[in-house]
Amino acid sequence: MMFTGRHWDELFRDGYTIVRAAVDAPHLGAAQEAAAHLNAIHPDGGWERSKNELWREIRDSDHPAFVALANDLLDPLALEILESVATPDRLQLASTLPGFSTAGIVGRHFHIDGGRAPSLAVFNVLLGVALTPVTSDTAGGFHVLPGSHRRFAEFFGSQPTDTAVDWGEMKRTGLKLFLTDAMVVPQLAPGDVIVAHCFLAHGTSANTTGVRRDMIFQRRAARPLADTATQLQARETFMRDPWAFFRHRP
Repeated sequence: MMFTGRHWDELFRDGYTIVRAAVDAPHLGAAQEAAAHLNAIHPDGGWERSKNELWREIRDSDHPAFVALANDLLDPLALEILESVATPDRLQLASTLPGFSTAGIVGRHFHIDGGRAPSLAVFNVLLGVALTPVTSDTAGGFHVLPGSHRRFAEFFGSQPTDTAVDWGEMKRTGLKLFLTDAMVVPQLAPGDVIVAHCFLAHGTSANTTGVRRDMIFQRRAARPLADTATQLQARETFMRDPWAFFRHRP
């Protein structure tokens, strides 16, 4: 059992929690080597091109080391959190290089996930695997707004039930209302896994260190949110009940 009562309490209260030393040495070492190799051959290897390549990502990686880590470690963790787990989602490698910074006060593209369509492509949790340490607020780490999941949930839950709701528009409105500069950069060691609720606002902090920050991210959804036969209704349910499909509730 990786996900304990303490993890549930933190997930409910803050919108995220950290499972320390969740990744064993063989899986971690293989993933670290893969990330280092992919960074060494950038921009080849599947990297998305952007204006600021001090922050870089491979949005959908099928590298065997990442796939093995997800299958052997993230799948069981997801099953401890969710009532059911859909086919694994894409694996993202995100790297923040020394010198990366942002002009805004809330980090790179500070947001909640799900897109902008009227029916948001929601999932349940975002899993982030640290491949390199994050020991300061300016190490290019995963940047979160604790408690923002509750504010978004209350806002979404207050929308009318007798008419169609444009959830993408509601998300954009919430981002304007709730984002502040009261951010936190969770301190992570290689092999730690951060578990974040889908409604938690997050981004990327500046990297003023001399080392690159590497993380693997994967979204995980319960089967009703992924199955096309149930997806639309399940999304509507989740927008109004943010703990639907979880094994526990606050």
